[in-house]
Amino acid sequence: MNNRQGVMTALITTAAAGAAIYGITRGVQNGTFQRLPGQLSNAMNNPAVQQLTNTLGSSNTQQQNENNINNAF
Repeated sequence: MNNRQGVMTALITTAAAGAAIYGITRGVQNGTFQRLPGQLSNAMNNPAVQQLTNTLGSSNTQQQNENNINNAF
């Protein structure tokens, strides 16, 4: 029974890796990955994304400060 689960896990893992390789190969062939760095750069310069990252960063810092205060006692 345990061996069947291992075989199924290996099969699913192999299929996922194959699908990823196929997708990357197709993206390279049709030029999608050549445009990707520019698209990511444009997305990161979006004011809404910058506001979100700033909010997440300050929230994380606030949580760390609260943890430091709690750990001090």
